[in-house]
Amino acid sequence: MIVRPHSILLDSEALSALAAGERRMHAWATVARRTDSILYTSTITLAEVTDGTARDVAVRRTAKAVRLEPVSEPIGYQAGALRAGAAARRRKPRDLTVDAVVAATALMLPPPVVVLTSDQSDLRLLLTGTPVLVEQIG
Repeated sequence: MIVRPHSILLDSEALSALAAGERRMHAWATVARRTDSILYTSTITLAEVTDGTARDVAVRRTAKAVRLEPVSEPIGYQAGALRAGAAARRRKPRDLTVDAVVAATALMLPPPVVVLTSDQSDLRLLLTGTPVLVEQIG
């Protein structure tokens, strides 16, 4: 359990769950408030969770309550290196570009950093050997 301030990065499933008011994210939001931690999400995550419909209202409201991290040039280059490294260690080919951007964003945030996700495998692969923690939501 987090007892001191952290940077908490939400991937697309975590952001969607927070926007939907799901209980599995309520605990994390409470921990963030109580420990003065900061909730972040990458701007690339917005592309994964929005579709131009009325459903976007909750995501837009939630995005105003977290810090949006833009995909900068350093994050782009770091993501490419992470993606290439993970691809070399993986048996099945799969596009890890968006997850690599999320992982690179995590590496640029003030430590300590926790990434919240519903699928730990890809992010753990990308962040192997780094101090970033990857935690399962729900």
